[in-house]
Amino acid sequence: MTDKNHSLRTSTSSPVPAADAAEGPVPLMLAQAVVVASVMCVCEIICAPVIISMVSGAFALVPWAAVACLLAVVFMAVLGFAFLWLADNIAHNFPARFAPVSYGIVGMASFGIWGGLIYPTFINSVLEPAGLPSISGGNVWAIVFNCAIIGLVGFLLAAIFAPRLSRRVPACVAMGVVVLALSALGAFFLWGFYSTLG
Repeated sequence: MTDKNHSLRTSTSSPVPAADAAEGPVPLMLAQAVVVASVMCVCEIICAPVIISMVSGAFALVPWAAVACLLAVVFMAVLGFAFLWLADNIAHNFPARFAPVSYGIVGMASFGIWGGLIYPTFINSVLEPAGLPSISGGNVWAIVFNCAIIGLVGFLLAAIFAPRLSRRVPACVAMGVVVLALSALGAFFLWGFYSTLG
């Protein structure tokens, strides 16, 4: 009887499942969004020289990098949470160790499509009024590929590191502030582009 009571007490006081234990003061999806936006901004800054070479130097490095960060953050604000939710639901159908793969595939598809539609449209909206040739079809596909890789890396790292980040409020806030500052800088340069063309 004693052994039975002990086993009942043990089962009712069992530890919280790992997924719940990973939750911190910051909501997990918000932490994931911060990770994705931060990774995307870093990748956009690294890839900025490649895009500039595609448009024959029509953009300066810092303005384009800031605008590219803004477009990535807008993706997270407009569609990112929906795709994080989709990735989470897909991940529940597989073992936990495959969750980052599910996130990566969703990020690759979603940001690849977003980048293929938005980035060339913005670039051409600046080049054509300035009398410069629009980017070629091959460069458009290169942008799609580039954005797909950025989405893959961003969502993959979010699945891996966001649970830890959700328990570190100062780090999460600091990353969010940096991302918002880059977005504000991008908005400033975006306004500068169109005001010059106008």
